[in-house]
Amino acid sequence: MRIDARAARFRDRIRDQEGVFTVAQADEAGYSRAAIAAKVGRGEWVPELYRVLRAADHPSTPRTRIRAAMLSLGPDATLVGGSAAYWWRMIDIPPDEVELAMPHQHRPRPRPGVRILRRAVATEDRVVLDGLAVSTRPTTVLAAAADLDLIAGARLMDRVLGKGTVTLEQLRGAQTRTAGRRGTETVRRLLVLAGGGARSEAERTAHHALRGGGMDGWVADHEVRLSGYGLAVLDLAFIALRVLVEIDGWAYHRDLRAFLRDSARQNALVLDGWVVIRTNWYELTQNPEQFVRNVSEALIAQRTVMKI
Repeated sequence: MRIDARAARFRDRIRDQEGVFTVAQADEAGYSRAAIAAKVGRGEWVPELYRVLRAADHPSTPRTRIRAAMLSLGPDATLVGGSAAYWWRMIDIPPDEVELAMPHQHRPRPRPGVRILRRAVATEDRVVLDGLAVSTRPTTVLAAAADLDLIAGARLMDRVLGKGTVTLEQLRGAQTRTAGRRGTETVRRLLVLAGGGARSEAERTAHHALRGGGMDGWVADHEVRLSGYGLAVLDLAFIALRVLVEIDGWAYHRDLRAFLRDSARQNALVLDGWVVIRTNWYELTQNPEQFVRNVSEALIAQRTVMKI
């Protein structure tokens, strides 16, 4: 291969690898150790990690740092956890450290900004995405959620389920294969919530919050017949004041059909004179005091309007 053709091919490789490359790749492209040292000395190439360089005209980005870490550790490395979630574009902000898994027989030296987990990733849980070996979507979601707190993990799982990025069945299958890893209990609870437990937990929390706030006179699962709609079961109703609390679980359970049905139901309730307050698992978990205030203010306003 002619020198200029080889150089052009190497430039293409650097571009495809988002500005980073290994010393071995530079050597393969025809650069001697002296030529590489000269490039580094002139600032044209910048050391990134062990035996990995970056072209100075390419900015250092989160994707560049992830690719550099993978190149530094070699083909047996697998991108996992929050770093894999970022690579899959499930999250917008990557973790501070690049998280990689390496088989037990490997004992790589530490790399700055890289978190190396000593564990094998099963073949069925490993795919190639944009040229990097990365954990599959279901495995990635579980590992990333396990590293977050319950609320942040729930938001991640809720979001990817709602978008159809993964299915609940895929997540359950991945949990079975990875049982015993860090964060197993958090993942188990998140899957219960995802399967419908978020709504039932939200209902219990709402009832407890109202009782704790000294509010009574409400009825759960109250049935009313609405003109133009039909029979509706109200989650939590203050019947005399016609104030209704509608309780949602996760967005995952609200597809377009459910959204349209709920909209028609809420419109019928408003036309029938009900004041509708909506709450959800996130608010009730993070800020039940705000929920109680919202209900209290609605009741006060209705008493004024109805002169009760």
